[in-house]
Amino acid sequence: MSDLNSSDNATKGVIEQLVSGQITRDQFIKRAGILGISAAGIGGVLVGAGRATAADRVAARGLAGGTVNMLVAAEGDEKGVKDKIAEIKKSLGIDVKLTALPVGPLIEKTNQSVKASSGTFDVIEVLGFTVSAFVGGGFFEKLNPYLASAPAGFGYPADYPAGALEYVSNYDTTKQQFGGKDVYLIPGLHGGAVVLFYRKDLLKAAGLEVPKTWAQYVAAAKKLNTGGVAGNSMIAKSGDVSMFLVDFYSRFAGTGGKLMSGSSQQKNFTPRLTSPEAVAALQNMVDCVQYASPGVLQYDFTASSDAFSAGKTAMMAMWSTIAGPVFNAKTSKIASTVGVSTTPGTGAAAGRVVRGGWGIGIPKNAKNKDGAWAVIGYLTSKEFEKYQTRTYQTDPNRLSTFFDPAMNKALPYLSVAGKAFQKAQRLDIASVPETFELIGAAAEEFAGALGGSTTAAGACKKANDRWTEILKKGGHLA
Repeated sequence: MSDLNSSDNATKGVIEQLVSGQITRDQFIKRAGILGISAAGIGGVLVGAGRATAADRVAARGLAGGTVNMLVAAEGDEKGVKDKIAEIKKSLGIDVKLTALPVGPLIEKTNQSVKASSGTFDVIEVLGFTVSAFVGGGFFEKLNPYLASAPAGFGYPADYPAGALEYVSNYDTTKQQFGGKDVYLIPGLHGGAVVLFYRKDLLKAAGLEVPKTWAQYVAAAKKLNTGGVAGNSMIAKSGDVSMFLVDFYSRFAGTGGKLMSGSSQQKNFTPRLTSPEAVAALQNMVDCVQYASPGVLQYDFTASSDAFSAGKTAMMAMWSTIAGPVFNAKTSKIASTVGVSTTPGTGAAAGRVVRGGWGIGIPKNAKNKDGAWAVIGYLTSKEFEKYQTRTYQTDPNRLSTFFDPAMNKALPYLSVAGKAFQKAQRLDIASVPETFELIGAAAEEFAGALGGSTTAAGACKKANDRWTEILKKGGHLA
């Protein structure tokens, strides 16, 4: 603390007030700034007083000009980060070097980096479906010590749904299961729930109510399939994981389906893709294909959302973080006529969807861990999340964002997405590292039924057989 003049009574006084607890960290920073104390000096005092956050430790170590290499998903998450790189440099003295990749390449790059002797990235966004592989594999830093010095108002864990914390934040590496007391990730940069988007004007003109069951959804799609507008859309591209997660699972879980029985630990983890609920869910998708756009069998979530935004589709189930921009009047032709609700279903299962989402963490082989935590704190703050959501219509994680009145006035899907996010359930197979292999296999087989080359029952049987083989190979099923 060479920049602090020990003869300056005002400086000594404010330090003594901090140490004695008479003033808070934030009050100290404000007063120290007025007194002309440098960022490094302020950080040094806070470290010495045991009141330092990661950002303070960064300043104390003179890391201004230091670098944090960050890997995130190219699903809109990167846009807000890019906007704030200059602000992060100004406020934290850290240069953020950003790499944004689609999900598949991101997982591959994460796998390479965390297993290297020295990591490429200091901050990585981890998909919930890969938490068991990367966090369970022991590749991420425990964040409990960092959270102990989080700034006032950070709102962890109170501002997050319990299910999200269990899924993309807390993990028990000893028992190899979600939940527990140890924190490895902070939920961000976007959450993930599936909701129903529909054209209010078209339903009204057809004399239809918003479908409450999946049978009603098919009937509505049939009636709405007219005038050059498809009755509905879906993700139907062979092998696309979101075909399974969005369209199949919403129908399956929404009618009370149970995906697995047993557990990996007991080696009796058994798929139930031939259950009546599974076959009925796929058959519902098959029935919907005839009332969809001619190219639907090649639709991924981007194509489906773009078709809806262009006014070519009447209804679709979709990740709210992907379809949020349909409310953006600058890019969407139907922004003023869009309605949103939770997905159809039966009884208490109605609106039950898969829990998606991401968490941000620090790999154990990161080079700049204090800098990484400072960046994570900035990018998971209430202020940044509202900026990202408002600007790019992505899905938030915080309850305070989902249910903020001003945010909902601008983006009417938020509160509905928040309700779906709270009710969403973790995918059973997310507990094993082969999650994506299993989902992809099912989506390949289901495509046969959607294209008419096999029946729904036949496709479910083939998918179930492939899952059985994969689970046995992985040691999860004897």
